[in-house]
Amino acid sequence: MMKSGIKLSISLFALLAAQSALAQAVEDKGAGEATDGDIIVTGMRASLSSAQNIKRNARQLVDSVVAEDIGKLPDNNVVEALQRVPGIQVSPRARGESATVLIRGLPDVVTLVNGRNIFSTTGRSLSLADVPADLVAGVDVYKSRSADQLEGGIAGLINVRTRRPFDFKGFEFALAGREVYSEQPDRIDPYASALISNRWSTGIGEIGALISLSYHKTRYRDETIYSGGYFGYNLDNSRAPYTPGVPLDPRGTSPTDPKAFRTDVIGAFDRIGTRTRPAVNATLQWAPDDRLTIHADGLFYGYRERGNSNQNFTSMNGALLAPLVFVDDTKLVQSLSIANGRVANFGGAYRNKADRWQGALGADWTSGDWKAATEFSYTRSKATDVGNNLDVDFIASRTDAVFNDGSGAPHFTLPNDDMADPGRYYLSRLSTTRTVGDGKELAWRGDLSWRAPFLIFSGLDAGIRLSKRNAKSDSFTQTINCSATGAVQCYSIKAASLPGLMTVTPGDFYTGTRQFVRQWATPTTGYLLNNIGSLRQLFGLAPGDPAFQDTQHFDIEEKNYAGYGQANVEVGRLDGQIGMRVIRTDITSNAFLVLRGATSPVTIRNKSTDILPSLALRYKLKDNLFLRFAASKTITRPSFAQLNPALTLTPPVPGQQPFGRGSSGNADLKPVRSDNYDLSLEWYIDRSSSITATIFRRDVTGFIQSVTSNFDIDYLGADNGVYQITRPENSGSGKLQGIEGGFTFFPKGLPGWLDGIGISANGTYIDGKNKALSPLPGVTGYMDIPFQNVSKYSATGTFIYEKGGFSARASYVWRDTYNAGLHFTGVNPNFITNGQISNLDLSFSYELNPSFTIVADATNVLKNLYQTSFNDPGLYPRDTVLYTRTFAVGFRAKI
Repeated sequence: MMKSGIKLSISLFALLAAQSALAQAVEDKGAGEATDGDIIVTGMRASLSSAQNIKRNARQLVDSVVAEDIGKLPDNNVVEALQRVPGIQVSPRARGESATVLIRGLPDVVTLVNGRNIFSTTGRSLSLADVPADLVAGVDVYKSRSADQLEGGIAGLINVRTRRPFDFKGFEFALAGREVYSEQPDRIDPYASALISNRWSTGIGEIGALISLSYHKTRYRDETIYSGGYFGYNLDNSRAPYTPGVPLDPRGTSPTDPKAFRTDVIGAFDRIGTRTRPAVNATLQWAPDDRLTIHADGLFYGYRERGNSNQNFTSMNGALLAPLVFVDDTKLVQSLSIANGRVANFGGAYRNKADRWQGALGADWTSGDWKAATEFSYTRSKATDVGNNLDVDFIASRTDAVFNDGSGAPHFTLPNDDMADPGRYYLSRLSTTRTVGDGKELAWRGDLSWRAPFLIFSGLDAGIRLSKRNAKSDSFTQTINCSATGAVQCYSIKAASLPGLMTVTPGDFYTGTRQFVRQWATPTTGYLLNNIGSLRQLFGLAPGDPAFQDTQHFDIEEKNYAGYGQANVEVGRLDGQIGMRVIRTDITSNAFLVLRGATSPVTIRNKSTDILPSLALRYKLKDNLFLRFAASKTITRPSFAQLNPALTLTPPVPGQQPFGRGSSGNADLKPVRSDNYDLSLEWYIDRSSSITATIFRRDVTGFIQSVTSNFDIDYLGADNGVYQITRPENSGSGKLQGIEGGFTFFPKGLPGWLDGIGISANGTYIDGKNKALSPLPGVTGYMDIPFQNVSKYSATGTFIYEKGGFSARASYVWRDTYNAGLHFTGVNPNFITNGQISNLDLSFSYELNPSFTIVADATNVLKNLYQTSFNDPGLYPRDTVLYTRTFAVGFRAKI
């Protein structure tokens, strides 16, 4: 770490030296831009002021994050910038970053770039972590909807705005760079971006051109200690009979219950990888006159990732060497010692590549009270994900394990064996997978607006949007185990006999934080990715990739025809908007039917019409005090994987199995629908300070879940009969309600150095239940299930200080525990509970002159652990995760 610190220091001195080269270039450009009487708000306060202005003037309920200047969105990616917005919850920083956004507890979000739909291959939206923050002018989060906005996403809509040349007065050149030190991998990585823009007055009108580029590289290391489900055992450590998925009382006295409860495995992930993101945004604008503007936009977002999960899997099943020790008065085992337990390490190498392109050509025309806009766009997204996994193992002579020492993290030791010795391991299992996805959309929209007083109306809007979306996916999974008769017999081929196969993890795993093995041997990433053919041959398989599996193929075309009309209303202090959007959707799904190993193509067509009304009203109690009400209907369409009609059937066996069995997607799925209501009160104290509060409710129907139902199939000839088919169906409903509030305040008139202090804070309370068909074994009918990944409470607080060119921000983000899913295999509680998450981030900048600013920041400063459990962290701990802390220095320069 000392070497890395020296490198960061050298980088900082280099930045200070470089700044003088730009100072003179900007001196003449900046002359005359401000007079002595101007009041200029800059920095983070200016960003918050711009966001507040957008919220105040919008028809809908919207919160924004604004980059006050080029490259000044104050986070690494859009997701992390949004985590301080009221009502937003984000996922933990796995693989070095937060990647998932929930709006008021729901993940179903429409993502747009400059108002255009953007997505990842066969998904409905784009991971906003793929959008580099330094290319963004602002991000708007719409929590209520209007008829002119793209349908889909019951949670809300997020629109990312990039810069265009007409945003600037003339020539602009900006350059930004940072070197980011990640503590756990002990690596320094570059973040760089550049923008050049200009506009010219010509004989054919005003012309502008802009291009911006970004490159991010991140080397990450996530450290996780885990345990599996809790199962029933006898006192001699043999497995006891029990009903999987039915929780048992650890203090119960029933003679039929197992005598001991414990997890069957203790293990760890030392996930290490490298991710790069190249990005380009380019725009041309042409204004022949002051009524017409024509634009051509293009963007590219790339994603490259390579890594290894480096998983340890140590079995707790073996011959007992000492009596079991229990946790207090429970049946939960606290510690044990066994002989001849299996120790396995899984080399899970992965290589992922994704490219997204979007091009658009459009025009905006204004004449008097009329406005018109039109745009053609084409979006393409392609991705390939490769996973090659090799399991290696050995039998340890003795394993001493502690399941529960009060820390929430189990641990073990091997007194007689060295896990970091590659010579101890044998080849055990090989598994490979490859998925190729391809998505594209061709879209056109046309909009017409009229603005003039007419009765109670102040304007009318109408428009249409036509689109054709294609989603195609192919994949295979290939797995072979060692066996007594196979090419690789168990415990016969040493892993170290293959030159270059084995390595060791970096070491220092959880050093100073939790007790655990610090280092172990593992298959190398490069060998698994570059020599998979020879490994297949060693296991007796053909060296090449197998053919894609018919059951994993789908090719779906979706055509949408949408039209809307809306009216702006204004009566005294009341204004608002009422509208309706109508969408016709035609879906054609192509896949395969698989029966007794034979395949045949299947095509299913489905049509639907959705009518989505919307209402937004604002009443001005005072000029700076607003009361808002919004109501709307929204939908989220099923994912294309859920619509996949591929069907795999196993026929009934007369006299043995009266029912056939099968699995499939469901091309007849309907959209998830939500009725949305919002009531807010907003007080704008001044242009930088405000207090807001919103009460919200979501009534959701048609949640999609996996259901097993009986189907009478009569087109299979001799195989006709009743089949029990498991497939996704619209079966659930739920309600989400809560309140969110925000507070931003920059006090005035503070003496001396205190002038420049600001505070921004917000909090959210969410309560909700999802009524769904019971997924629990032996339980039928509907039951209330907590919404997944929804924290009941979340809050953020940001302290800001800006004065004399110096800017500082300390931001603390916290979210409460939440349900992360269900687990049905053991005697433990069925719900997986993720613990509280908190992060403290710091950022600093100093403007040396108008052309050059140095920056420094740190993320995850407190380096808090993230822990999960089976409902009760004291009795059933599950995972303990340690994410890295980062430190960075950099600069922003412009001419």
